Formats: sequence, structure tokens, C-alpha cells
Amino acid sequence: MKTRLSPVLVFLTVFLLAITVKLLVIDILYVAGPSMSPVITPGTLVAEFRLEWGIPVPFKNAYFTRWGTPTAGDIVIYPWQGRLVVKRCVAGPGEKLVFSNEKGYSVRSGAREIPLNREQYHKLKNVQQVPDGMIFAVGDNMAESHDSRDYGFVSVDSIRGTVLWK
Repeated sequence: MKTRLSPVLVFLTVFLLAITVKLLVIDILYVAGPSMSPVITPGTLVAEFRLEWGIPVPFKNAYFTRWGTPTAGDIVIYPWQGRLVVKRCVAGPGEKLVFSNEKGYSVRSGAREIPLNREQYHKLKNVQQVPDGMIFAVGDNMAESHDSRDYGFVSVDSIRGTVLWK
């Protein structure tokens, strides 16, 4: 004789599993701004993979355990001023930054040269490398992006995940 599971028990099990997956593994986000254009355009839905660099603690800027750190080229998602933002990591912890005020203001990380305005240059120019536990994150559409050039380095612990698909 087969035992039939209660519909309430099945519902609760599926509900708890879905919440766990959303909080720890994958989430779907709506991109509103143009800072990552043309790679990610406004109005796009993206899948955020939350296990790329470790197991996040839900609702906190921390990880239960970490097995990696974003590197140059990775697209990262993190909270800033009460909302989530999507940017590209251009330099990871310990990476060298070279500032220049010849032919305008800029900072170079590896082979990538990033334009700065006067205020950004003067705020960051004395930093020689990305501090430990931090990244330098910039939008691909630099003219429309408010990013590390404006508000400084981003804590690795605050990074929620990466874009899995767009």
C-alpha cells in the first residue's frame, strides 16, 4: 500500500527549497540603468549566480565560506546606496594602479586605461594598489556609470554574485 504525501507538506518542501535556492544559489534581477551598456542594456533580466566565490550569508555582507575572489574582467553584483548594481571588476585585491594626469586624467590597471575626471583623479591618485579585501569596479559604459571612480573600492564581502546569463 502506497503512502500519499500531504499536499501541504509537498508545498512547504517546495517553498523552502525555492527560498533556499534564491537566497544562496541563483536570483533573477532586472537591470534598470545604462552603466553596463552595450553588454547589459537597461530593461534586461539577468541571472545572478551567488556561489561564484563562496557561500553567502543571506542579508549580510559576508560569506559562510569563500573559495575565490573576483578578478579583472568578472561582472559583479553588489549593493550600493540601498540598491543592487552591476559593474565589471577591473582590478582585484593587491593589483597595481597607475594614475596619470598627462593628456587628461586616467588610471591604468594592467593593460586597461580608465578615464577619470579631475575630482576622481584627486580623490584616488595617492592609491598605488587595490587594498586587500577590495576590488575596483567600473561600468562598461564609463560615461554613464557611477562606480569605484566616484565612491571608492568595493568590499569583496559585499559582492553578492556574478551575472550567469543575460
